[in-house]
This record gives sequence, structure tokens and C-alpha cells, in this order.
Amino acid sequence: MSAITTAPSAPTIPLPAPPERPRPSPAPVVTVAAAAAAAAAGTHALGSAGPAIGGVVAGVVLAVFGGWLTDRVLGSGLAARRERRRFDAALDEVEHEVGGLRAARRRELDDWYPTADRLGAAEGSLPRTSALVLGRGRASSGIVLDGRPEDGLRADDPSRARLESLRSAAAVLDEAPLCVPLGSSVRVVGAPVVADSVAAGLRRQLRLAGASRAQAEQVITTVHSSPFRAVGAVAVGDADRDASAGHLPTVDTIIVIGRDGQAVVTRKDGRPCRQPLRVAFVSVVEPAGGSREPPV
Repeated sequence: MSAITTAPSAPTIPLPAPPERPRPSPAPVVTVAAAAAAAAAGTHALGSAGPAIGGVVAGVVLAVFGGWLTDRVLGSGLAARRERRRFDAALDEVEHEVGGLRAARRRELDDWYPTADRLGAAEGSLPRTSALVLGRGRASSGIVLDGRPEDGLRADDPSRARLESLRSAAAVLDEAPLCVPLGSSVRVVGAPVVADSVAAGLRRQLRLAGASRAQAEQVITTVHSSPFRAVGAVAVGDADRDASAGHLPTVDTIIVIGRDGQAVVTRKDGRPCRQPLRVAFVSVVEPAGGSREPPV
């Protein structure tokens, strides 16, 4: 089950390029060969002075080779550390951006799709939607991390695990509104007071969307179970078996609430599933000067 994404879509965040492997300067073969040739020619042409010139040229050869070896060993190491610092700093920025976007995404979806317990304060400014908010739970964030820098990393590079964790965190919102289409039929299974309270909140959403009281009561129904049964004990079980036997009409969505208040969507869009969620409890007691949403 995913969060409704009618609200502005989440962005794509580019991941940094992997650290470049340093390319050491090529061996100075031409310079060394020229110096060696000059030493040989000087020794042959100048006779006794030749060895002195040859020694100078040999020193040049050794200096060139020494500089090249220093650059190859020390320079490559410095470049590699510089690239690693650049990559780690870029991942820090992406991590910070993902955290900010997830928080903003939660607030945005919360404003667009409030649960029933928040409707009293928000209904004056609510956008018109075609969604019925069942509760809140883990859902897709819509945030996309673009790129695969891990393909350029060694198999034992610790940044691989960091990238995997970052992708997992970016992909999911822990407290997102879990929704079904506004016209979906929903059955709430649970202890009487608990099931009636959740059903009242769902009906409140339908009433604000323009449904009559009778229509809301027809679409949102309850099945009262023992208050001593855990949420796993009444999964797709009782309610679906009764429906298949003709005791209950079939519905699009079933929410089962355990004795600890934990809820699971066991059927969505007519298909079995197991999606934990946090439901909203709304009082079914008649407020002063107003009418209540009666239980079925």
C-alpha cells in the first residue's frame, strides 16, 4: 500500500560520482633515454672529461626517476584521499537533503490527507480529494536517488553499505497516510468500542466529502470481535470466511484491530494483504449541542 501522491511530487536527488582512481604520471622514458644518450655521447667525445659529464647526466636521470617515483607513491595517495573526502562530503549532503525531504514530505501529505482525529481543526482548509485515509504507516515516499556510484566502488568498500541504507531510508516514509479510493467499502473488525470509534472516523471523512449519513453507514461497516483476541487471531479469517459463506457482504478493504489497539489491513482492493497501520480513534459519544456518528 502506498501513500497517495496527489500532493506535489517528490524530487529526484542525484548521487555523487564515485571517487576517481588517481592516474599516476607515465614513466619519463623519453627524458631518461635522452639523458642516457647524452651521457654516452659526452663520454665518447670528450675523452677524460666525459666521465664527469656522464656523472652529471646520470644524476639527472636519477633525479627524474626519483621525482616520478615520489609522485607515483605519494601523489597518488594524496589524490585518492582527496577524492574520498569529496565523495564522503557529497554523501553527507545527500543524507541531509533526504532527511529534510522526508520530513517535508510527511508534513505535506499530512496536510493533504489528515486522519479523522485531525479533521475538526483542518476541515475548513482541506483540499478536495478522492481518498479515504485509513490511518498512517510505512509507505513509499516517492523520493528517487539517481545514479549508482556503488558500481565504481570496491566490493569491500564501506560506502556500499551506506548507500544501501541511504536508498532504503529515502524510499520509505514511516508515518504516511495510507489511503483507498473514496468510494471503497470498508469493514472494521475489532472490539465494539474500538471498531465503532475507528468506523466513526472513516464515516466523518465521507460526510465531509459530501456523502449522506445513510451512505456513509452503508459503506463503512463494523464486525465486533472478542476484546481478548490479538490482531493476528482475526486476520483475513473470520470476516472473510463469513463473507464467503454469505453471512456478510464482501467489501474492498478490511481493517482488523487487536486488543492492544494495533491495526492491520488484511484486505485491500479485494485482495488479501498484511499492512500494519496506526488508526485514528474518534469519540462516538454525542457532543454537547451536536449529533454523533452512530456505530453500525
